[in-house]
Amino acid sequence: MIVAVIALAALGGAQPAHRDATTDACEEVVRFGLFDAIAPISIAATTAWLDDAPRVCFGYYRERSGPDALLTLAHGDYDIALMGSTVFTTAIERGVPVSAVGILALPTSSEGLATRAGLGEPRSLRGSTLATVRGSTAHYHLEAFLHEMTIDARDVTIVFGQYVEIMRLWDAGKIDGAACWAPCLDHVLTKPHGGTGAPGALLYDAETLLRWGFGTGIVIVAHDDFISRRPDVVQRVVERSIRAANDYRTNRDGPDWTAGRFADAAGRFLAMDLGNETTVPAAFVVNQLGRTEWPDTRTQIGFLEIGIESLQHQAAFSFAQKDLAEPPYEDPSIYLPHIGASFLRAVTTETVPLDAEPDPVPDFIPYAVRAQLPVPGEGCEPFSVIDGDATFDDGSTGENAYARNANCVWALRAPATGCVVLEVPFLSSEALRDRVDIFSAAGDLRASFSGRRRGKRPTTVGCVVPDAPPGVAAALVGGAAPNVDSVALYVRWSTDGYDERAMGAIEPVGFRATARAFAGDLPTCGPGRGGALCDSPCCVGVVDVTGEGGVIKTQVADDAYQPNSRCAWRIPARGGRVVLDVARLGLERVRDVVTIYDGAAATPGFGALAQPVPFPVFELLRRKYRMSGTHAPTVPLVVDNDVFVTFESDGIANRPRDGGPAGLEIRWRRDAAESTLCPEVASCGRNGRCEEGVCVCDTGYYGETCAFDACVGAAVSDLAPSGRIVSSAGVDYPPDMNCEWFLDIPGREGEGIAGIRLRFDRFDIESPEGQAATTDRVAVVRLLGPDQGVPLVAFRRNVQPGLTSSVGVAYNPVTDETSYTFDDGDTVEVLLPEPAPAGETVRLALAFATDANNHGVEYRGFDVTYGVRFHGGLVFCDEIWPCADGEVCKQNGCVPEESKSSRSRRSRRKLRQLRRGVAIAALVFACVMVLALCVFFGVYARRVVRTKDELETERVRVVRDQVDSARQWVEDFQAPFCVVAADTFIALGALRPHEALRDGPRDADDDECDKQHTRLEFYDSVDDVERARRGGAVFVFLSHQWLGHAHPDPAGIHYKAMCRA
Repeated sequence: MIVAVIALAALGGAQPAHRDATTDACEEVVRFGLFDAIAPISIAATTAWLDDAPRVCFGYYRERSGPDALLTLAHGDYDIALMGSTVFTTAIERGVPVSAVGILALPTSSEGLATRAGLGEPRSLRGSTLATVRGSTAHYHLEAFLHEMTIDARDVTIVFGQYVEIMRLWDAGKIDGAACWAPCLDHVLTKPHGGTGAPGALLYDAETLLRWGFGTGIVIVAHDDFISRRPDVVQRVVERSIRAANDYRTNRDGPDWTAGRFADAAGRFLAMDLGNETTVPAAFVVNQLGRTEWPDTRTQIGFLEIGIESLQHQAAFSFAQKDLAEPPYEDPSIYLPHIGASFLRAVTTETVPLDAEPDPVPDFIPYAVRAQLPVPGEGCEPFSVIDGDATFDDGSTGENAYARNANCVWALRAPATGCVVLEVPFLSSEALRDRVDIFSAAGDLRASFSGRRRGKRPTTVGCVVPDAPPGVAAALVGGAAPNVDSVALYVRWSTDGYDERAMGAIEPVGFRATARAFAGDLPTCGPGRGGALCDSPCCVGVVDVTGEGGVIKTQVADDAYQPNSRCAWRIPARGGRVVLDVARLGLERVRDVVTIYDGAAATPGFGALAQPVPFPVFELLRRKYRMSGTHAPTVPLVVDNDVFVTFESDGIANRPRDGGPAGLEIRWRRDAAESTLCPEVASCGRNGRCEEGVCVCDTGYYGETCAFDACVGAAVSDLAPSGRIVSSAGVDYPPDMNCEWFLDIPGREGEGIAGIRLRFDRFDIESPEGQAATTDRVAVVRLLGPDQGVPLVAFRRNVQPGLTSSVGVAYNPVTDETSYTFDDGDTVEVLLPEPAPAGETVRLALAFATDANNHGVEYRGFDVTYGVRFHGGLVFCDEIWPCADGEVCKQNGCVPEESKSSRSRRSRRKLRQLRRGVAIAALVFACVMVLALCVFFGVYARRVVRTKDELETERVRVVRDQVDSARQWVEDFQAPFCVVAADTFIALGALRPHEALRDGPRDADDDECDKQHTRLEFYDSVDDVERARRGGAVFVFLSHQWLGHAHPDPAGIHYKAMCRA
């Protein structure tokens, strides 16, 4: 994807350069995160054209995608980065302080969707698997295309990966198409699908989406702090990018750009991306540059002046497609501070050739193009033991890149003091992906470091744990590891398979750590401080909380918490219960989350021994509460066990979007087990009542103290054949919700369970209306054990015209085959694959999962009643599930009323036996009466037959009259229409509105096209059509789909096709 954003981030003052002997010393190194596509400005990476040594030098890094570049930029590791305009919109919506200072490029055919053979029509995409890069402009265009083609996003499987991974999936035949940019798009268009099939075919490109109103562009963006600190560097980047683009537009067919030094310089840059240190063919460079429009300064200023509307359109669509959690800003003034053209207006060298003064492009500089690659043989061992004071590192030397796919573990043994202090004075790695993790002897995560931020990192102290669980080293190594005694800390260095291949003013990378003996008492950190020595103003790792009560906070200050946080607090109940009062909750919605677990064990990501639950339903058994956003519960939260509280944040924003107090603050205390929950420990608020010391929540409220108006975590029902579940209290249910209800259904003697019946009295979950795409659904799962389950059915909501109530669609979540639809109040049956044996209890889970937002509408969730369905046709019944008419409920089973009738007949038989004489007399009397009635009905029947014949004759006459009237109506002309002659249509030059052709020219000065307005021919009767047909006229009807919002055919694509036809 050529669509990209250049962004500059402040790193808090000048950064010292780390240059080798072949480079000059620099006072400041500007880190430039580049894309994997060529732009005219790419020549700067291999010629040091942007450098202003010794004051400023540039180091260039390869990024996988715009979203990755934004993460690294927000992490503070880049000064400059390239990303798509959709990604830039995400940055504004999520509060990253950046401002657009220019438009670098507009995509044409460099980005699009290519599909395998057989998927050449949009409708054929249903059921296919398509790959793209999450959050990129290619992703935005793919979702827009599906929406415009009226394809439900749930009918297409979209898999996400980086462009290199997407190319591998195409080669393996595991995807049907890819929405990406060059060189990924070129790969799909030229390489056989699955290794043996035909290459892909282009279904759309970025230019097509631009005509439909989904335009994107390469935006030059600067971090607001950097603009104020170094406006000269911002001006240099803008000025020279425009100058390079102008030189390419002017001389694109000249020798420098076709085979000369500029083509070679750009080719060497792309070679860095492709993993070699030479160059690529000049023809490839020419092809890459020629598939994108590089606008001049005037065009860029124009785009910026109208760019707010485009950015808001992208934000609104991204919110509807669930790529943004918060509703987009409707007020354009929010965007205004992020859009400015002052740097563009200050450009003075746009038309200066690249080889002319001032600042001509230097020749190729060998050190500048040298990629920072791993050296074979350099790296670290899978497992090492450190005794005593020592310094260790990742194994790379000098400025060589560290090894890819590394997973190295060091076991730090404690000296006589029993404790070890660990410091990491140097770390320079790819943010979030290559990291140093530090674990206690028991396997708890104590700290995690990543990225290139300079400055002291929190100190970690570990001590020997006498009863440390076995297997920590093996879990960290991912295989067999020797048993080592007296371990105080474990350190793991892990990297992925990607290498940034830095070039230019490259710097040392990797990590270095120092371990030494520690003696003394550890301080007790105040709320919000982290690290073993309390040397961090933010929380770090897992903390074992002591005392009978206190405060846990994510950071000391209230303005912002640490991005990329992984913090946890373990609070022991000591036989009682833990009460948590949430005093402040100020997190970015959905992206940053606090979770409260039942039990002290660390969860995956916070403990070496914590493994992901094999079947995701069971993960919720421990999760008690999950909170995000700014709405804190108004009553305390209670857990009748030890508590494990986790806090996780991503790397984009570290505060709520509304600007209120940021972070988490929980006041906790421990209460004795003998105390009653209510009213001693906590009240039940306004949403429940206290009965025998326990809160009984009103319908739709959840939590031990009824603190939540929508479901949280998991609930286990009592052993019962029926029940009722209400997801929320009739209010808008929250996003990113994952709830489970475990239903234990008892069997009965002689009858196995075949399934359950469900009646949704309310089914109001989000539906795919307008541009909205949703994955909200209610699923039923058969649980077979702690790590095994079978999905049975999932319910989602559809909208059908003419229906005012919610309509559900039930389908098999494995095969995705729709089985039936239902309306509110309908009963649906969910059957097991095989009936359970008679008498066996069946455990089912009803799961409710929601996505990142509810698009502009409040949804109240669902209200469902369930009841068992027995094998063999026996229908369950109770006070909730009554039997049908003519049946009665006996031992929770519906049986016919026949048994009662049989008893009544037996009673009457005994009565007739006692009164036999009376019965015989009555029989004789009845026979006489029957004979009389037969005579009467015989006479009556003759009269009825005669009357029937008369009515039949009248009916035949009426029907004949109706047929004659219908024939006459059909022969009348019911659809008057108008046409235009073919030669007149061809002379129009474009599709014109019917009203313009109908009304005719307004004055005598109308041109020839306007005079054609009077050439419409009207047909009002069948006779008119017949006369024209006999005169040789041929009528052709042309139908087409609109290709734009304001005009049906803005580019004349359909008109030209019609003329050719």
